[in-house]
Amino acid sequence: MRQALLRLSVNHTKLLGVLAAFTMMLIWSGWIVSSRQGLTTTLSPLDITWMRFVVASLVTLPIALSYHWRTFPVRKACFIALSYGAPYAWPAYLGLIITPSANASVIINGGLPVATSLIAVFFFGARVTKGVILLIGFIFLANILTFMDAELFNRRYFIGVSLLAVATVSLAIYMAAVKAWEVSVKDIMVWVPLINTAVMTPIWLVFSDGLTSFTSLPVNELLFHVIYQGVIVSVVALFLFSFAIRAIGAVASSVLMAFVPSVTAVLALLFNNEVPNSLQWLGIACCSIGLIIYSSWDVFRKKLRAP
Repeated sequence: MRQALLRLSVNHTKLLGVLAAFTMMLIWSGWIVSSRQGLTTTLSPLDITWMRFVVASLVTLPIALSYHWRTFPVRKACFIALSYGAPYAWPAYLGLIITPSANASVIINGGLPVATSLIAVFFFGARVTKGVILLIGFIFLANILTFMDAELFNRRYFIGVSLLAVATVSLAIYMAAVKAWEVSVKDIMVWVPLINTAVMTPIWLVFSDGLTSFTSLPVNELLFHVIYQGVIVSVVALFLFSFAIRAIGAVASSVLMAFVPSVTAVLALLFNNEVPNSLQWLGIACCSIGLIIYSSWDVFRKKLRAP
């Protein structure tokens, strides 16, 4: 009876983890499209990076006030916070200025399962099955189709791709570290906003135009970016993402996030008038098929082993 209840609890946790990753996928798709749109206004990548962590710090302040600071692990906290913070967000915003939404989501999310797997295996001693490696490779190759005919030899585009690759590696490090060190969601909710606010505020004060960029925006636009970037992306999505990593693992979470290009392409078409080409649509279709195969992998394997 106890074992049955334990299995039920584990399965329930995994289901919640999948739902959390799925919701995160929707939020992340909207983040890419809305960020690209926001960067066409007076807001710079530095402005949005600083804003998202300041707002998140204010929202999570009650958690921070009740946090046990006497046991605060400085080095581990800085490593976790920065890998999902400024070194991830700032390059991502800079890359979004140059690359279309669909391409950006492919580079970040298509490369994320591969980067996460490699980091988890080589630096944190994780194990990845051959089936998972095969499916990750399938999704990664499928995503490559979405930007095969892009201006790969254009210097500006290459810089954009490189910046997005930096963001991908930084995020992969975060995912692998959270799972390997079993960092709690509460720790993450405190560390990420506060540490990144402390790091980014001096940089923003020196290199930005101050509040002029924010006051130049219409109030409704400003509120949208404050709520979406500072609350939904930096607090709600952070909680969901951290929970998903602990519940279903970093590799599984990253593969589920590989569905982002499909949703991003549709949202970019609807809101930013970015029309994917035929290769991009083909890559999106392959990505979706690969995700379905991965999600059903355990079921297929059990049926093959059944007598």
